[in-house]
Amino acid sequence: MGNVSHVVPTIHPMIGYDCGDAIMHHPDFTRYGTTAAADRAVLDGGLAMAWTAIDLATDPGHRQRLLRRLADRGGRQH
Repeated sequence: MGNVSHVVPTIHPMIGYDCGDAIMHHPDFTRYGTTAAADRAVLDGGLAMAWTAIDLATDPGHRQRLLRRLADRGGRQH
């Protein structure tokens, strides 16, 4: 994530669901990732990211602002 953010603007979103008292990225955490609530959280998070991408792609002002920021950071424009 850090390497990518040096080239293009990035976000590191997090989604939440009930994980009991498990610690993220610990083996006990994995059993909570197979629940219906976890599936719903991932779908909701993906939908939110998709709507954000649609907003950015369909709003010329947002697009130009992001392209300017990318150029200011030395990134390539496609």
